[in-house]
Amino acid sequence: MPRKFLRRISRQYRQNEQAWYLRPFRRLLRQPMYFAVNRRSITGALAIGAFISMLPVPGHTPLAVVLALLAGVNLGVAALAAWLNSPLTLIPVFYFEYRLGAWLLGMPPQEWPDTVSWNWLQAQMELMWRPLFLGALIAATLTAAVIYFGSNALWRWSSARRLRRRQARQRG
Repeated sequence: MPRKFLRRISRQYRQNEQAWYLRPFRRLLRQPMYFAVNRRSITGALAIGAFISMLPVPGHTPLAVVLALLAGVNLGVAALAAWLNSPLTLIPVFYFEYRLGAWLLGMPPQEWPDTVSWNWLQAQMELMWRPLFLGALIAATLTAAVIYFGSNALWRWSSARRLRRRQARQRG
């Protein structure tokens, strides 16, 4: 895993604690566990960020940071992973989540008009919020689990590979 890169970034965050906007968080920024570069911290942060990125709520990055603080995982990685679902992919992902939730609830999916207006969206949200949030929770949980176990396996494989190479160099 890119351990040196992550350490360099976290060092920059810790050096920026003198900035006026970070003064209220000075005590938190001095905690090394929030910038730790180890398997537990990074994989947990990736899972938290992936989970938050799939939810149809505003403020993905602050939510990911708050959950990372509560879980004691790497703040920077959680904030970056919250951008897994970019603004360009939000609409297709939310539509998939809505269709998944509607299918699980046994509801027929609402037909979308050719042009979507704000008034139509507000009126339809009363019917669409349950399937959207159910589908989002399921998709977010599955995405977070896949990313957590996948990044954990990748980290272990990378560490084992690095150890084998080091042992081969030492043998000769």
